[in-house]
Amino acid sequence: MGIELRHLRYFIALAEAKSFGRAAVALGIAQPALSQQIRKLENELDVVLFVRGNDGSHLTPAGEAFLPGAAASVADAADAVATAKRVGRGESGRLKIGF
Repeated sequence: MGIELRHLRYFIALAEAKSFGRAAVALGIAQPALSQQIRKLENELDVVLFVRGNDGSHLTPAGEAFLPGAAASVADAADAVATAKRVGRGESGRLKIGF
């Protein structure tokens, strides 16, 4: 399967919201779809990222360790997109002027 950027976004949203329902609303997706994607991510990593309970969902130690890297990856992807757009619009580069 492989880890996709959306899996990281879903993971971060759930870590912040601490609730599948609230995270799903924030992401604009259905709660069962979010739950399924988090399970896929956990299966891909072969670790449990969240403890699910009546009081919400909380990060496991593996989830706590994964969160900084996931957040950095999402931020790096956003930076790369922004950079590509700036260059595409001609707003980046060098200009040498001599006289």
